[in-house]
This record gives sequence, structure tokens and C-alpha cells, in this order.
Amino acid sequence: MTGNEKKNVCPLLSNPELYNPDTIDLFNNVKERNYWLPCLEQMVQKFVNKAGYLNPDDPCATEKAEICFQKFHNLIEQLREDPTVLKPLSVRTLLEFNEDNLRANNFKDAWSFQKGRETTKALEEFEERIQNIDSISNFEEKWLELTKGVLAGNVFDWGAKAVSDILEQSQNFGLTDAMKTIQKRPWFHDNFDSWVKRLKKKPYKTCTIFVDNSGVDFILGILPMARELLSQNIKVILTANSAPALNDVTYHELNLYCCKAAQFCPILKESISNGQLITVENGQKGPCLDLTKLSPELCNLMKTVDLIIIEGMGRAVHTNLYAKFTVDCVKLAVLKNEWLAQSLGAHQFSVICNFESVT
Repeated sequence: MTGNEKKNVCPLLSNPELYNPDTIDLFNNVKERNYWLPCLEQMVQKFVNKAGYLNPDDPCATEKAEICFQKFHNLIEQLREDPTVLKPLSVRTLLEFNEDNLRANNFKDAWSFQKGRETTKALEEFEERIQNIDSISNFEEKWLELTKGVLAGNVFDWGAKAVSDILEQSQNFGLTDAMKTIQKRPWFHDNFDSWVKRLKKKPYKTCTIFVDNSGVDFILGILPMARELLSQNIKVILTANSAPALNDVTYHELNLYCCKAAQFCPILKESISNGQLITVENGQKGPCLDLTKLSPELCNLMKTVDLIIIEGMGRAVHTNLYAKFTVDCVKLAVLKNEWLAQSLGAHQFSVICNFESVT
């Protein structure tokens, strides 16, 4: 590892030399490989039919999507014969290949249109959402509602077939519906009570949140939680992808969404103005998270962080499920894939709420 590369490694990893972002090694696990290769190929193929709708200003969108699919299909065929073609071979690297492929074929941000529509709709509900949260006086109940909001918001992931099927069938599926869809407590992994006790006992100084999807997820899930942390005088660093990936928030959108939400919220507006709320790109180009490839700016900011929140199946389950840190960490995700859920001993829409304390 060179000196430059070291600057991009998360400074809060407890053992960076042994860190492996990928939860599942598709090279050595043949059973997992035989599932995920066709599963991801089907996901990429499905985009072909949606490309025209998602990119209304591009008359060649469908044609370009077909080219992208063929390249991905060719890779899958090669991997079936020789899994050493892609190293390391994991869900993360396959999804990154797909995103690189889209960008190489002039899809600047393939899901931009959809993200804009969903975020605009979510912003219309933002003020009511934070008013509802503010009406909860009990500390534990308020934080449970905030956490459930993040988890339910994380359901809105167009990369998960079970979810895309729901969203395509119901245009009015919202946060309340998602809350009814996810697992009821006790959750599959449930350390919420320990986390809320820690929050109540001693406030953190600085929190980094690795955000996931746009729309309901970010606006009605992440932002209310970030707002509550800010109200406790905790500095918040929101970090999003440097490059587009599925319907995930990009750094450019992160700034835009925060400014729009701040129009409805004095706490967000003041926190942006005084620097208590910071936005930064994370250096990632896919829907997973490799903590050895962060942006230098984020690495520098994280040196003073004492709480990390990692949200989403890609960032907290496909990657970093077993990652350990030198500070407290919360991993929040909904298992939106039945195979993945069963491989972990759970069921589809089971919840992971892992609070990993260093004390």
C-alpha cells in the first residue's frame, strides 16, 4: 500500500490491514456465486426496459442500455467459466462494473429523473414528518420512531427486485406502508435499546452518516435523524457517493436536497449556515462501500468522529457487516433479498439494527 492510498483508508477502522469490505466471497463460495451471477444479470437486464422512461431526454437510451446489458452478460458468461476474470469477485465489484459500464456508455446518471421525482414528492411530506417526530416527548419513543423511519425509508431501493415490484405496482406506496412491510420488533439484529441508552447517557460530539437512497429514504428517513442529532448539538457529516449508482444519493444531490429541506426546517438551515452540518463526497462509485477507498476530505473529517452510522443493504450488509471500528458504530438495513436474508438466518424484510460499542 502506497502513502497516497493510506490517506484514503478510513482512519477509524480498528484493523485496517485485515479489513475486507465484502461480506460474501463469490470466488470461493460456489453456491453464492451461482445465485448472485444470474440475479445481478436479471437486475441489469431489467434496466433495459426502463431506460427510455428513466431517461426521457435521451432517444438512444434503450439502445445504449442494451449495449450495457450485453457487456454485463458477457462478463457473467466469462465468470461462469473462469471466476478469476474479476478480482475480487463480489456483489460489490459486480455492481461497480455495471455502474462503470453505464458511465462508459454515456449514462451520466441513469436514475436522475426518477430520483428527482421521488425526492420532490418526499419533500412535500418532510415538514409533516418532522412535526410528527417533534410531537413525541419521550426520548426512547422518539428515537425508535426516527430509527424505524430510516429502516422503512431504506426499503425504497430500486436495486432490489422485491421492492421494485412493489413500487411498480403501487405508485402511492409511502413511508407508512414501508413501516408496515418491514419486520416488527424484536428485529433480526436488534441492539436499539443499547444504542438509545448510550444516546441518552452521553451525547456524541461528531457523527458521520453514510447515506443510501434518494427520495423517501434520505428525505423522510435520514434527514429527520440527522436533524435530531443536530438538535443535541452533535456535529453531523453526511456523506454520499461521488458518482451515480442506481437511485442512491450523489454528492451533488446531497447538497441540493439538504438546501431544499432546510427551507422547511430552521434547525437544518442554521446548521448548514454555521457548519454544524457538513456534506462531503465519499469517493464511491457503486452502491456498496469500500472503506479503503474513501475521499481524502472525508478521511480527514472522520478523524474527530465518535459515531458512525452506515445505512443500507449495500453498505452495511453486502459490505461492512463485520467491519470493526475504533468508535461506536450503528449499522441499519432492511434485508430486501430473500436469498441474502436466508443466508444470514433471517427472512425477507428482516431488520438489522446493529449498535457496536467500543466501550
